Amino acid sequence: MSSPAFYASPRALATTCSVLLGLTGLSALWNAAAVLIFGAAPESPTDTALLGAGNIAEVLLTLATAVAFIMWLYRARVNVEVICPQVYQRGRGWTIGAWFIPFANLYLPWRVTADIWNASGPTDQHGVPQPIRTGVVNAWWTTWVIGLVLGRLEGQAAATAAESATAVAAVLAILMVRGLTDMQERHAEAARTAALAAYRAQAEHA
Repeated sequence: MSSPAFYASPRALATTCSVLLGLTGLSALWNAAAVLIFGAAPESPTDTALLGAGNIAEVLLTLATAVAFIMWLYRARVNVEVICPQVYQRGRGWTIGAWFIPFANLYLPWRVTADIWNASGPTDQHGVPQPIRTGVVNAWWTTWVIGLVLGRLEGQAAATAAESATAVAAVLAILMVRGLTDMQERHAEAARTAALAAYRAQAEHA
């Protein structure tokens, strides 16, 4: 059974995630340039070392980013239970498990993130979420999957395209993380304002 939901600002996690995404994107750009300059399989030991160092840095940054992103997404998912509790959402565990199911992990993480995005958007006077564009979520995930697919192909062109797609996906992910965080923080600020107004009204009639 899940613990009771409470709102906690995802801002710090979002900032950490954004920084790591930026570094991952930069490392992907470095590797794209390195492949263009040295080739996918350089012959020079120096070129091989530079390309290998770039690949190692990108792998380590990707792992760190994945941890930070999942932590942020989980926090955002819990916040949705406070922001919009009447809207059906997949269980919290899907924010983690969706990434580890073969083949389904090409779809489920996007679906989970899109659900959280939609539930974090503006609501009407009854608290019902209003339609909101998910373009940045769709663009982020599409670009990320394209990068994964291209990364499995051989050749200089495929490697360069894969790294470029990864860099673009990192930028889109930053926009998505910041956008969703901002939406949730606006809900939290509105709730605090309403609570303060209710407290003052009660105090005036006491």
